[in-house]
Amino acid sequence: MSASDPKRTWVKAMPDQQPPMAEIAGAYVAALRSGTNYSHARFDPIDCWLDDRWDDLWLLIQSVSDLPEEIDSLTLATVAAGPLESLLSKAPASYADQVLAAARRSPRLAKMLTGVWPSSIAPETWIRVVEFCRKVPHPIDGTYQY
Repeated sequence: MSASDPKRTWVKAMPDQQPPMAEIAGAYVAALRSGTNYSHARFDPIDCWLDDRWDDLWLLIQSVSDLPEEIDSLTLATVAAGPLESLLSKAPASYADQVLAAARRSPRLAKMLTGVWPSSIAPETWIRVVEFCRKVPHPIDGTYQY
């Protein structure tokens, strides 16, 4: 991570001097946008910091969803394939209820959900995600694949 990396400022400060989650979400999206190619390594700090901190991970996802600026599909897909997929595959099943309920109210979160892959998501949760995503009018890839 270079000194000019937008994530460096807030990753270095955690957890003792944690800024508001909206600020973290904004810096995270800016960092994702700054990369020229998709790279799993770009969200490793998020995965490490939020490993097993499901409430914080869910708050980050909601904060990204609530950002006022336009967010391109590639950035949404990166959040979907990283933090959102981690939440759905590793967190207690109750988070799936929260994600699906919030996605019904948030077109951006609904679109983000269409970028999640089955990975290690429990089959009963994955069925619910697929049923929801098949009804999303503007999926990330243009046509929902599952």
